[in-house]
Amino acid sequence: MILLSSRITVDMLVIQRHLLSDSTDPFNRSHLTVEMLIPNIELKARIEEFIKSQELKRHGEGLNKQSSKGTIQPTSGDMLID
Repeated sequence: MILLSSRITVDMLVIQRHLLSDSTDPFNRSHLTVEMLIPNIELKARIEEFIKSQELKRHGEGLNKQSSKGTIQPTSGDMLID
């Protein structure tokens, strides 16, 4: 969530908990209510895109490991150990 008065992005649950005991922006002490919070849609989309890319990367690495287990990998002679 973006705090209206200070324009700083904070976690929604954290700021909601703060507002239960103090109705001010924790960064500049100006009046703040839950209704004044603005969802940071752009940041949320970027985070979701990052998470998805990491899941795809991990899934792809898992497939590469599975496919390499069943094949013999060629080696060059200089990599052999006596």
